[in-house]
Amino acid sequence: MKALVKDGYSILYFPEGTRSPDMQIGRFHQGAFYLAKELGLDILPLISYGSGNAMPKYEPFLKTSPLTITILPRIRQDDPRIKETALKTAKAVRHYMKDEYEEIRQRFETPAHFRKMLVRNYLYRGPVLEWYMKIKIRMDDHYRIFDEHLPKEGVITDIGCGYGFMSYMLQMMSPKRVIHAYDYDLEKIETAHHCALKNEHIDFTYADITKTEFNASDAFMLIDVLHYLPEAEQKKLISRCAGNLKKGGVIIIRDADISMKKKHLGTRISELLSTGIGFNKTWNNEKNLFFISKENYLQIFSQNNLSVNTVDETKMTSNLIYILKKK
Repeated sequence: MKALVKDGYSILYFPEGTRSPDMQIGRFHQGAFYLAKELGLDILPLISYGSGNAMPKYEPFLKTSPLTITILPRIRQDDPRIKETALKTAKAVRHYMKDEYEEIRQRFETPAHFRKMLVRNYLYRGPVLEWYMKIKIRMDDHYRIFDEHLPKEGVITDIGCGYGFMSYMLQMMSPKRVIHAYDYDLEKIETAHHCALKNEHIDFTYADITKTEFNASDAFMLIDVLHYLPEAEQKKLISRCAGNLKKGGVIIIRDADISMKKKHLGTRISELLSTGIGFNKTWNNEKNLFFISKENYLQIFSQNNLSVNTVDETKMTSNLIYILKKK
């Protein structure tokens, strides 16, 4: 290497020694940093982004993905990140490159970016579910608003997760999220559980949410689920979530406001269709849905000492989003 460097060659080194299976930067081996010190060479950090999406490890087919190479400033031998041993230098440079890599990911990894990956995750269940989820994701704007209001790391409990579309999207958006998801429909839970994106940071549990004891969480999500329960059960469920909410945590609820009479007709029609064709299963095989008004919800939130920020993005339905925190 010394002779080649004298002839003007540079040394290109992949310090992880392998491709990452999960788009995370792995441990750096010491060889590159040993050579740089022994030969008195600058270190020029290069960050490759997107190749793991375009052709994931263990997969043989190329996929659509943005690809970038970012060239960071040179690290000279008198730089503070150059330590007394190659091992310590490897750790310092990895920490620096990992921080820069996270900034690059934030620019590209929007919910819309992960849409194709999420859809592919469910192709094994056939075209009907694929059609349903594409409409669902589009109507929810790729779950953008939920991602914005949820913590980027910590424990998130998704109550009434359905097929797990949102749970997987939120976990991809921020891998430091640990998501516990529950639903009353066993078929949906099994579908979510057997997806290729399943990992140790997300789990799906078949459960009656009116009887399940939830662990303390940094966030609770109750998205389009409360109206399946009688009002008394809705109150109990919200109270249990508030009681298990960690300090600084958030509860996000989306449900219909029955007082929006014209818009609420759209909600009723969509819910009757989804339950009628079997996509949604009612609690205890109830024939009725239990919609209540915004005023009723505000009273319940107040009784549980929760501050509320209401987000109204209604168009054809009466669904409101409530962002709740402990006072």
